[in-house]
Amino acid sequence: MAKKGKRKKEMSFRVITALGLVAGLSILLMNFMFFSKNQQIYAIINLVAMVTMVGMPLSFKYSYYKKTKKIEMLFPKYLRDVAENISVGMTLPQAMKSAATNDYDVLTPYVRAMSNKIEWGIPLDKVLLDFAAHTGSKSMKRNIQTINEAHRSGGTIDTILKSVAQSLQELEIIKKERSTSVYSQMVNGYMIYVIFLGVMIALATVLVPTFNSFGGVQPGMQEAFNEIFTSITIIQGFFAGIAIGKMAEGSLMAGIKHSLVLVIFGYSMFLIFT
Repeated sequence: MAKKGKRKKEMSFRVITALGLVAGLSILLMNFMFFSKNQQIYAIINLVAMVTMVGMPLSFKYSYYKKTKKIEMLFPKYLRDVAENISVGMTLPQAMKSAATNDYDVLTPYVRAMSNKIEWGIPLDKVLLDFAAHTGSKSMKRNIQTINEAHRSGGTIDTILKSVAQSLQELEIIKKERSTSVYSQMVNGYMIYVIFLGVMIALATVLVPTFNSFGGVQPGMQEAFNEIFTSITIIQGFFAGIAIGKMAEGSLMAGIKHSLVLVIFGYSMFLIFT
């Protein structure tokens, strides 16, 4: 079941990637056929095509990342609910069935699946391992391994679940505190990119034309320099966004939204001012 879910996810990603490529290439073809003579419109449509080709698969990856993070955030609440049910005298299947009636947002389908498996007589460690595999979260796999190891060592299940839930909750608080503390660094990352963008625009609009007026730049080199500066701006925006996401949320995948913002902003400003 876990392998089937993984294959389904990979297939969905491939389909989204293929659709993005087809849509982006179609936009590029139409742009070349109808708008190649209008440089301003041509450049803007090129940006749309690029965002389509790259943005669709990255957006899919990011949405999956956000879903996984939400599952990790809700999991301690589920553990506490199951532990409390066991503490009042329920058996493990009863406790999980009762907890499955609660709303855990994106975690709810997983919770109900685990409850059904326990009722069918599947061992707890196998149920939890399947759950961790379905989520695709490395952090969740480590948490499940901790629960299974503690359970095998002879600890009572309600005590184990409460301890793990408390540890995960404290870890989540630490992560939020870290995000707050690095907010200023994230702002600095955006400011550095804006300064970099200003330098690129100044080079394209002031320095190169000045050389050209003195005969230091060959005909056609102005456009070549603009293309080079545009490419540098896009590359810098992409990797700056990835770095900002890593600093703010501890994950490269979290930087995708920052990358898209910086790339679109940088490319748009370059078109406007050059």
